[in-house]
Amino acid sequence: MAPRLSPPPRRVAPAAGLLALAGACADPKVPFPPGLEPLEDNRAAFPKGDFPETLSVVVGESDAEGGYSWCHGKGYVRRPIAGVYDALTTPRVNADRRQIDDFTVTWDVEPEYEHSYVIHNVVDDVITVEYDVNWRHGSLDDDEGALSEIGSRWQKTDGSTVIELLRGSAYTWAVDDQTTAVELILHQRSLVDDAPLVQGYLEDFFNDIVAHAHGDELQGFPSGV
Repeated sequence: MAPRLSPPPRRVAPAAGLLALAGACADPKVPFPPGLEPLEDNRAAFPKGDFPETLSVVVGESDAEGGYSWCHGKGYVRRPIAGVYDALTTPRVNADRRQIDDFTVTWDVEPEYEHSYVIHNVVDDVITVEYDVNWRHGSLDDDEGALSEIGSRWQKTDGSTVIELLRGSAYTWAVDDQTTAVELILHQRSLVDDAPLVQGYLEDFFNDIVAHAHGDELQGFPSGV
């Protein structure tokens, strides 16, 4: 494959047919729109240099839908896209392990996608907090067996008003046979200051993608998750 320094035209994936806080009322389940397309255009710039394995980020605030913090990030992984896909579809790489104390996984919740699952997160603080995040991933290539573009989406789909909004996307594409570009977007609105949380999560997520793709141990956190 010849090197490609800009992403291919994005294709919209075909439409496909919890925070549970002790003592608080649960939200209704949040509908998860079908598809694998990015949430929006990514405002970050790729890091300069010879494909460094770092994430460049931009953080901001939106007034849409009641307001939320957002973070956009772009970075390179110096591994083939197949290895990065394996990292993206590993729940321990996806989970916000810095913030949670435990998680469980339910697989194949949306069989119309190549990979889908729910991560049920548990936070043990003054009280126990639990929330579910649905994940889905799939190749965006037209040719069966080809792999040069990947779409990923995730969203909190059940829980209390502590986290009102949590959704994200990853657009991943092959720069060449040994280099993969990753574009990440996250939106979050909760009862705390979300700006450092959205940036911290995307940086942790990217670092775990890089580690897993290289066959290295993931970063450790005090919870041991």
